[in-house]
Amino acid sequence: MKKVLKKMLKVMGILCLILLIIAGCVLKFLLIYPEIEENPTIGKWYRVSDKAMKDSEGNSYHALFRKGSENKVMVYFAGGGVSVDEISAREDTYNTKEVWPDYLANVTMNMGGIASDVDGSPFKDWTLILFPYATGDFHSGTGEFHYVDTDGKEKILYHNGYNNYTLAMKEIMEKAGIEDADTVLVTGYSAGGFATALLSDDIYTNYFPDAQNKNVLVDAALIEYDNWKYTAENVWATPKEISDKLTTDNLTLDCLRSLREKYGDEIHLMFDCSTRDGDLAKVQHSLQNGLSMQNDVDESQGDEFQETLKNNIPLFKEAGVSLFIFDGVAWYDDPRNLTAHTIISTPAVWLPFEDQGQSVCGWLYDCINGNLKDYGIDLVNKQY
Repeated sequence: MKKVLKKMLKVMGILCLILLIIAGCVLKFLLIYPEIEENPTIGKWYRVSDKAMKDSEGNSYHALFRKGSENKVMVYFAGGGVSVDEISAREDTYNTKEVWPDYLANVTMNMGGIASDVDGSPFKDWTLILFPYATGDFHSGTGEFHYVDTDGKEKILYHNGYNNYTLAMKEIMEKAGIEDADTVLVTGYSAGGFATALLSDDIYTNYFPDAQNKNVLVDAALIEYDNWKYTAENVWATPKEISDKLTTDNLTLDCLRSLREKYGDEIHLMFDCSTRDGDLAKVQHSLQNGLSMQNDVDESQGDEFQETLKNNIPLFKEAGVSLFIFDGVAWYDDPRNLTAHTIISTPAVWLPFEDQGQSVCGWLYDCINGNLKDYGIDLVNKQY
């Protein structure tokens, strides 16, 4: 019996060693990329870093870059959580460790969404600039938020998202040779969707002013909160030219309206969301009521969010925003009558919805090519 047990332990030890070797290889070859260089190789992924780039804990941060063979660029902001005050700062509802932004970015690139290299993707040969999320500020901060954690220790949350973004863009524009892109898409999901709304004007003003085809897609980023402007100014230290755009409780709509006013019909504005987005419902309810973002969400919060979405649809339409509203996706089943959060980073982005007769990717690509339509708007009146 002892011999059998020893043999089993030996086999288990060997298996653990193999798993560790595999994990090391994954980390080395999939998660760690070389630094960007002059005239980067087409199709190869690179890190974009600077000593001044850091995550919310003050550790290093980097963006990711892949040059495509087409003269088209996708600027992609990854999502996570958000910190607006001391309560949310203590909860760490965003990615902060260096490996985790890399892991999230790799998942984003490889799980089958619009940034993935999948057969038939119209974006497969585009240049991709990817910003992992690690600062809790919708990629838009420049400040340090001082707070006391649950153990009574004084801490600093580094809202360094805007600094990270600008340093990375500067490096990329100096080395990559993509400044003359004819088509640009700025997009992101969840917190990255809010970043898309906040930073698109900055991208087109400072990096791609001559792009003939300008596009903005906000994925799953709608939260009504009275203190967005205060948070941007006093918590994140967002640049004034960005925070000045925030005039209502709807950050996304404020920014899209501003884009329409500045660029007119020269820009394609798009917004997608599910009818009863469970994650957005939770965060909106928490922010509006001063609750922890760890609170449980129930069907009533889904009702609140559906009403928010319904009320904002005519406002989006007034701003010339093309809409795609959906509810059921095959992999999401919630007994609380809540619906999926985000879609562009998942394989569901390619699949046509039965009610709409169109996929989110198909709609997006049509919009980029000037054929802007709305899908699923009537779903906001659906009884769940």
